[in-house]
Amino acid sequence: MQLKKVYYCFIISFFLFNGCAKDGFSFYTYEGIAGKNMEEAVGKNGVVSSVHPLASEVGINILKAGGNAVDAAIATGLALGVVDQANCGLGGGAFIVIRLADGTVHTLDGREMAPSRAHRDMYIKNGKVDSKLSRRGPLAVGVPGVPAAYLKALELAGTMSLKEVIKPATAIARDGFILDEAYIDRYKGAVKNLKKDPGSAEVYFNADGSELGVEQLFKQPLLADTYDKFGENGLDYFYKGDFAEQVGQFMQKNSGLITKEDMANYRVVERKPIHGTYKDYEVFGMGPPSSGGIHVVQILNMIEASGALDEKSEWDEESIFLVAKFMDKAFKDRAEHLGDADFHPVPIDRLISKDYAQSLVNEVKAVTSVEPRDERYSLIYGEGHTTNFAVIDKWGNAVAINHTVNLTYGAQVTVPGTGVALNSEMDDFSAQPGIPNAFGLIGAEANSVAAGKRPLSSMSPTIVVKDGKPVMILGGAGGPRIITAVLHTILGVLDFDLSVGAALSLPRFHHQYRPEVLFVESHMPDEHKAAMTGRGYKVMDRGGLGTVRAIAWSEKHQAYVGAADPRTREGVGAKAY
Repeated sequence: MQLKKVYYCFIISFFLFNGCAKDGFSFYTYEGIAGKNMEEAVGKNGVVSSVHPLASEVGINILKAGGNAVDAAIATGLALGVVDQANCGLGGGAFIVIRLADGTVHTLDGREMAPSRAHRDMYIKNGKVDSKLSRRGPLAVGVPGVPAAYLKALELAGTMSLKEVIKPATAIARDGFILDEAYIDRYKGAVKNLKKDPGSAEVYFNADGSELGVEQLFKQPLLADTYDKFGENGLDYFYKGDFAEQVGQFMQKNSGLITKEDMANYRVVERKPIHGTYKDYEVFGMGPPSSGGIHVVQILNMIEASGALDEKSEWDEESIFLVAKFMDKAFKDRAEHLGDADFHPVPIDRLISKDYAQSLVNEVKAVTSVEPRDERYSLIYGEGHTTNFAVIDKWGNAVAINHTVNLTYGAQVTVPGTGVALNSEMDDFSAQPGIPNAFGLIGAEANSVAAGKRPLSSMSPTIVVKDGKPVMILGGAGGPRIITAVLHTILGVLDFDLSVGAALSLPRFHHQYRPEVLFVESHMPDEHKAAMTGRGYKVMDRGGLGTVRAIAWSEKHQAYVGAADPRTREGVGAKAY
């Protein structure tokens, strides 16, 4: 990769940068995947990395105004709810990992909850799972958790009010933003169902009924009004007031299950952080119903115990084979043991223990090739529709957030008159043990549907610390590939000594236990693919395996460096100053 140093003004007009240096802020531009540019944002006073440059700009402006990383993260998330609705919004759920400069760690569970009338067999018709019901329409919706999670984060560690941090996002919704190809690509896959839903049709189509297009100015006055009311009245508006009333009425008219009482009963939960170590580093992640925190640590434990990457600066045949097997082992545990820990005793301590990792390594090292399984599982490979963002401020406070509506525009229904699209998170439950969801993931009774329960997730907001200082803040999007994409990024920085942008550009591989397939990215070297085929794997090429937004400490720059995955928007989502 050739490195070109380019300085930019800290002025953005939608997606265009103008050339000058300011505030000690710079971009480093790499040649990325398939010719896409990878930009690294280097800043002495703070960095924000998200999927969209407008949202990251909002976060940076909050930092410039004196807010801390928590304030900036919530402002960024609210802005993403305007410019990235295919992946997130007030109608979704989130996991938040906060590490304050004094070492205090908070992990907030803002995952959606099943309505009070939900039950184990609600998606089974004539003895079989009807997956359409759990993926699209009112029955697919869980009680949203994002508003409660964002407010809790501000209460715990923010310095600004909701009214202050929501103002920039409200302005974008009201004044509009220019749609790019990445937005329209997602939109095109959803237009049929969005057109059928009156609330969505009112928002996502022009006045004459025509579809939105690239370079169009997209205004959302209904969402702006909702943001205004939420900013003024807080959780009471959303969970007990007018919005909750509108949700209840919509569900009653359309055979959904969520009631106004379900909205009022939603609670965000502060969980015990998942804490592990990898070589000289500490790793902090989210506990169940996130599976990401456990399995990132679990796989890192296996890599450390095996020595698979010791004294290596890049992937080779043996390390790919071993780490793919470690992924397989972790996802087997996910299928068998993971679920909402409030409903099922998840063996967290055992799964993240060094001794357990060593026992799995011993099993893996006893074989040199893959033994064929009785494969009865689908090759379903659902696209992930999640977002993540990472923030560090000048004081050393760090925040990693994963936020999702599950599938594209969630359930593809919008609460009439609000501009808020609702999630399809009920599909993340195991509708029936052993039956795959939209991502090909299987689960057991631990993740069955139950009233008030939170569905299992692969979201993996992660903070890595060394010598008391954050050295990586990251998370990902892409369904189960989130776990392995986050893992790949961590290994690229910590083991291969790459910059964060270069680490994001590395080819990835992914194994999730079922199906018995090693997914690889198309730009993985052919010799590596052939080697895995030769060792018994069924290898399948994919254009991209998850996307990651990350920040890492750079010894070279003596500053934090942010980057956004080049697999989306050419990696231009990181900002700094």
